[in-house]
Amino acid sequence: MTGVDLETLRLLAAIGDLGSINAAAARLGISQPAGSARLREFEARWQIAVAVRTPRGTVLTPEGDAVVGWSRKVLREVEAMESGLRAMTAAQRGDLAVAASLTIAEFLLPRWMSGLRVAAPGVRPHLQVVNSEAVLDLLGRGAVTLGFIEDAERPVGVSHTVIGYDSIVIVVEPGHPWARRTYPIPPEQLRAESYVLREPGSGTRSTFERALRAVPEVALEASSTQTLLGAALAGVGPAVLSALAVKSHLERGELVAVPTELDLRRPLRAVWTRGQRLAGPARELLRIATSASGVDSTTALRERPD
Repeated sequence: MTGVDLETLRLLAAIGDLGSINAAAARLGISQPAGSARLREFEARWQIAVAVRTPRGTVLTPEGDAVVGWSRKVLREVEAMESGLRAMTAAQRGDLAVAASLTIAEFLLPRWMSGLRVAAPGVRPHLQVVNSEAVLDLLGRGAVTLGFIEDAERPVGVSHTVIGYDSIVIVVEPGHPWARRTYPIPPEQLRAESYVLREPGSGTRSTFERALRAVPEVALEASSTQTLLGAALAGVGPAVLSALAVKSHLERGELVAVPTELDLRRPLRAVWTRGQRLAGPARELLRIATSASGVDSTTALRERPD
């Protein structure tokens, strides 16, 4: 046996994480005897002991810790390469895997996808609608090429660019006492209320919590915009929603926007794998999104890693 086997490195890293060869082998989808055999081959090849069994499980030796430290760097590079290869393969087929947070997916992305269909009729987009946190998770796992999120906080570990802006608003039904307010409600009074909210991990929820500087009380929590709108209309409590989602209800007088002093404006961002240059349909969709939002596409297409 020569060289270094990537699967053995993954096994060692898993042992370091889990403290058990059984659990590590299960993570990799192999049997415990197969995992033990891999370790024996590795130790025989390099003439070092990397793991020892104890009554509490399997622990790495100092040499094993050193190998795992090196291997994590190697495995991160391999994962980045595999992600890039998957993206190139998808581009060759004309596929485009996209993930978008709920507000963008419901109110903006359909128009962008229509533009992409005109510009590149052979492209087959595959869209996953999740919250902003899950978009970043899918991107990190290489499951999508391009993502769209709405959050005031700059994402870490990815390339990103601002493609536009949105605001969230607190809305109530016309019979609510706040509906008659003509001056901003003090922050301490806002913090004392219970709200109809998106789930944790959504850009709407995180933007509101950051502006409120507190974790709000929850009257109802849901991942569906229509559910939240229905709850607000039924008087369950003040609802925190994108201005895009409530625009028509405000115009018809079915809901009333509550005046506050909170900064509830947030950027809409496109995100993609750090170090990867967008090309083909992904680059075209980003160009369409930035153009629709009035953002200079040349500036937006520059990579901005954090």
